[in-house]
Amino acid sequence: MKKITFLLLAALSMSRAGLAQSNVSFGSPYSSVDAAYNHYFYNQNELLFIKAERQKIVLQKLNSTTLSEISSKTFFDLPKNYKIEYTVEIAGKFYLLYSLASKNNVQLFAREIDFAQGAFASEAKQIISTEGSLKKKSAIGLRSSYDQSKLLIFYSLATTDKNSKATGIHVFNSSLETVWKNQVKSSSNEQHIDFAVDLAGTAYYLTEKNSSITLTIASTTGEPSTQAVSLDKKAIRKIGLFETSQEDVLCAGFYNKDINTSAAGGLFILKSKNIKEAITCPISQNVMQQYASDQQQSSTQFVLKEVILEKDESLTLIGESQRHETIHYYTPKGHARNAYFLHYDDILVTKIDALGNLSWMRKLPKRQTGKAMEGQGVMSYRYMASENNYYLIFLDNENNKSVSMDDAPVNYINGEAGTLTAYEISKDKGLVTKLSILNTTVERQLTVSDFSTQKIVPIDAASFVLEFSKKGKEDVLMKTVFTQ
Repeated sequence: MKKITFLLLAALSMSRAGLAQSNVSFGSPYSSVDAAYNHYFYNQNELLFIKAERQKIVLQKLNSTTLSEISSKTFFDLPKNYKIEYTVEIAGKFYLLYSLASKNNVQLFAREIDFAQGAFASEAKQIISTEGSLKKKSAIGLRSSYDQSKLLIFYSLATTDKNSKATGIHVFNSSLETVWKNQVKSSSNEQHIDFAVDLAGTAYYLTEKNSSITLTIASTTGEPSTQAVSLDKKAIRKIGLFETSQEDVLCAGFYNKDINTSAAGGLFILKSKNIKEAITCPISQNVMQQYASDQQQSSTQFVLKEVILEKDESLTLIGESQRHETIHYYTPKGHARNAYFLHYDDILVTKIDALGNLSWMRKLPKRQTGKAMEGQGVMSYRYMASENNYYLIFLDNENNKSVSMDDAPVNYINGEAGTLTAYEISKDKGLVTKLSILNTTVERQLTVSDFSTQKIVPIDAASFVLEFSKKGKEDVLMKTVFTQ
């Protein structure tokens, strides 16, 4: 195991100067579409929005240069009781994936979308028919390879045996033709943590049983191979699978110093092709103390969200502090109730060079809170990158414009007015600049009741568009360009 020596100077040197800027422009308003499901695609200066509400699906096209609407087409021909699972881009083609469930079976369909026409290209085709119904409260999962040439779909099946479980795994090519499929049997106390698929169509999945983690690698050739995943005496707290452009899948995440410690102790990286050789990077006490009370320091856990492989073979890892909170209270009539909240807090960005040495580590202050059902997919941040910088975009409390980056920020409550904000981090030295892009209340009476970071659509290395609702029945497209 290779341990990275932490340099305090490298960890704490951070630019405070607001040297970077962003240019903001708005397009002409267009009719709003009320929809529970929204997804956004970009292709060659055009945007395609998929908006669905019950039996109605609207496909909207917009121009990313003029920020104006090109077309809007409405469809009512999907089957009754369909459920949208995903909208995906695979090798330049766009698909709507939806399921139909019966008592003993679930069918998954793919319907191609003609981006140029802003309409469905054909009727849907069935790509999966399960051997039995799905396990209650389970969902269909999806992963794509780095180059989008392979698609992995997985799901948990209901079983009559309480001591066992079954997981369906399907791998598809870019034409959504089955490359291979399998049904994996496991014990009921074995939990699947994450899945991945590489360019060759090989599937990877992590499982945990009795606090022991195993990596399984499966393909069309030979029997699946399994390997234990461990970090000597360190306790793996959070782990995920991340594919890179070098045809390798990384196991990476955060560890605790020991099983009795609650706070994250550091990061780790394991290559699936050499699972025994680990790179570990401890988080110093100085970093943990930034923007955090003693209680927060003792319980802070990070979730690894991005692993970026650069041209020089260095790796950048981006994690976010996330936690659930349950508040017990009584109604005026004396009835006991629970309220559930999600917290999306500080961001930890770590750069590791090609030799496995720490280049720099930055902890970026952020506080966001929302109700459990509202916070998912709404808060957190959106990642994008240019040639020289990383950008992390999020909705912030407007009072934080006057708060120093040395101090703990004011909490943002989901649904309130806020300031669209970005952290710019230079790739080479980790210099940080905080950019205030716009105030959603002051400018153009924009509302954030339906804001989501998933609506942020990068259109090139240094610009993105974002759809906002205006008061009334109109939407408007905003474009932001980061000046280098």
